[in-house]
Amino acid sequence: MKNKNNKIIIVICLITIILAIGISLGIKLYLSKDLEKAKQELQEIEKEYGTVEEETLNILIAKFNTEIMDNGLEYPASDDYLTIQDNNYWYGLYDDIYCYAVPEKYTGNKEKDIVEMIAIYYPKNSSNEELAIEYVRKLIKANNYDLTDNEINELINTAKKISTKDENAQSGKGIALAIKETEDYYNYQVIRLYK
Repeated sequence: MKNKNNKIIIVICLITIILAIGISLGIKLYLSKDLEKAKQELQEIEKEYGTVEEETLNILIAKFNTEIMDNGLEYPASDDYLTIQDNNYWYGLYDDIYCYAVPEKYTGNKEKDIVEMIAIYYPKNSSNEELAIEYVRKLIKANNYDLTDNEINELINTAKKISTKDENAQSGKGIALAIKETEDYYNYQVIRLYK
């Protein structure tokens, strides 16, 4: 009787081991397929929307200032007019026009903080709206030099059309533009898309 019970226990243990191995391999295969599918979807998203290289605040502001100065605008972003509010960097540009940057993770070090989003902010009743839009164009160009003037204008126009839907206009080259408005302000947000 003991031999029969021992054989049954051994058979049950073997079946349990075989089931455990089979289930483990099945789960591993399923997860592997799921991971492969996720990688493929990510590649398709990157292909559709594009990506840009990570940029620190110092580098991106330097590129923005180069665009400003090379195109005849007189007032670049300066540390003389920099304030930090809610872990965001705010630069006074001209009168009531501001540029602000949101880092991925705020450290307080402009040489290390990677910019997630950078924007031009100005009041709706501003007499400087035309200048503010020029700053928007230069900010977009500074975020991706591969964009042509026509593509930048199209990006702005698309963003204006879809802003009421709370959507972003995609450049297909690693940046998106969102226009957020409050009762009193316009906020043109250049969103950087990283890998």
